[in-house]
This record gives sequence, structure tokens and C-alpha cells, in this order.
Amino acid sequence: MVLQAYQLPLLNEVGYLEDKNGELIHPRRLLEGLHVFIFVESGVIEVVEDHIHYVLKAGDYLFLHKGIKHWGTTTYQPNTRWYYIHFFTHDPIAKSHDEYQLCAAPSIIPKELYDKQITLAKSGHVAQSIDMITRLNQVIKKQDDGPLAQSLESYQMFLFLYNQAKKARRKPRHQQIVDDIIDLFQKKQQKCSSQEIANCLHLDYAYISTIFKKVTGKTIRQFQNEIMIERAITAFTYSNANIAEVSDQLGFPNPYYFSRVFKKVTGISPSQYIKQRY
Repeated sequence: MVLQAYQLPLLNEVGYLEDKNGELIHPRRLLEGLHVFIFVESGVIEVVEDHIHYVLKAGDYLFLHKGIKHWGTTTYQPNTRWYYIHFFTHDPIAKSHDEYQLCAAPSIIPKELYDKQITLAKSGHVAQSIDMITRLNQVIKKQDDGPLAQSLESYQMFLFLYNQAKKARRKPRHQQIVDDIIDLFQKKQQKCSSQEIANCLHLDYAYISTIFKKVTGKTIRQFQNEIMIERAITAFTYSNANIAEVSDQLGFPNPYYFSRVFKKVTGISPSQYIKQRY
């Protein structure tokens, strides 16, 4: 399931059902414009989509895609309880194959940061079911606040699943390398060279770069530049330092290069930022 980062999944219907006696079977249907999300609280549900069988147990979820026929072949297990959400998605305004990265928002957010896609796992399992149940009940309760409030709550829940799935795929060793690099950048006041990074981690820089990109979706240089520009924004906000002084403080080779990096990260030049700040 692919969502555009800048568009809400628009909720059509949300509900909670149970089959105490194991008498129901998933309906045979083709929903032309609606995606379906299912989360099983207890029991077992079997669904077939495009001749692929999915057996969902407690804590499992599944996305069924619009325009593809799905059905059930066996009755639900007695005392099966589940939540469902039917939702619309719009065609993207601008197609992007870049994956959205869940991270802290920068002080200045460029428009390009939203031109991403969110690829949700077709199916998965949530270890802490109570988290999902709480979120799903919150979606239902938002009915009094209107459809946009419900859609926003659904979007936040899908982001939660997205984040959980990404964390589950990370190898502990890889995450440790990323944490070590971030810790290094936070301690150093000026930019680190590739050799400094390799020496500090006692690893080959090419290997470190590959792992960092795989885990974060960003290059080491890109990430380090973002940290440096955050410090530049702080300097501009809380001091009277000019562009050349801040560039020198952060270890950039010259103010012109600093200005190019600043604009690439924030979408505006440092001189523009200084003019528009409070």
C-alpha cells in the first residue's frame, strides 16, 4: 500500500465487528474505489485477494487494494473480533519514488520534504496490540469531530505502523553504527571529514556510508549538512553573527559554499532567512 506523504487517506467507513459463534465469512466483493484495512483483535480471519491467501490472527493487519477482488473461503473462528477501515486515496499530484523518512522536523521545512511516498507493508503483526486498539478506538471516537478528524487519526495510525515496520527491519549492528555517527556529529561543533568519521568508528568509510544510507535514507554528508544548518539557524536567531561568521564557526570552507548548502537544506538562502526572521 502506497500513500503520498502530502495527502490524507480519506476515511469512508470505520467499524468494529465480532463473530461470537464463528458463523460469518468474509464477503466476496470488488471495491472499485476503496482500500480496506483490517486489524484482528482476537480469533482468526482468512481472506483471499487475487488468489493469495492471508490468515490473520490476533495482532495481525492487512491492506486490501482497491479494484482487486477479495473474498473468504472459511468461516471465522468463534469469538473473532476485528476492526476495519475503508478509505479513498487520490492519484498523486506529483509522482515520487523517494521514500518518506520518519525523523525530527527541521526548523525550516522545504516543500520537497513532503514530495515523498509512504510504502506500508501489505500485512504485518503488531506486538503490542493494545496500542493499535487504542488508536483504532480513537479513530471511531473522532466521528463527532467530522471526517477530516477521522482521516487525520487514521493517517497517524498508518504512520505508526510504518515506523514500527521500519524499526523491525533494522539490524541492531546497523542501528548502532548510525547512532554512533549521530552522536559524533552532535558532539563536534564543526563538520567532520570522511577520514575523521572512519577513524572514530574504526570502520571503512564506504561501509559506514552504505549502512547509514540504508537505515536513514540519507547520505552522511546530507545528514551532517542538516545538523550544521540547524546550528546556523540557531546562531542567526540568538546572535548578531553574519553569514561569513557563522560559516566560519561551523567549519565551512567559505560563505558561498555555506550559502548553497543552506538553501539546499531549507529552500531559502541565509540572507532571505535573516530578513524574514523575527
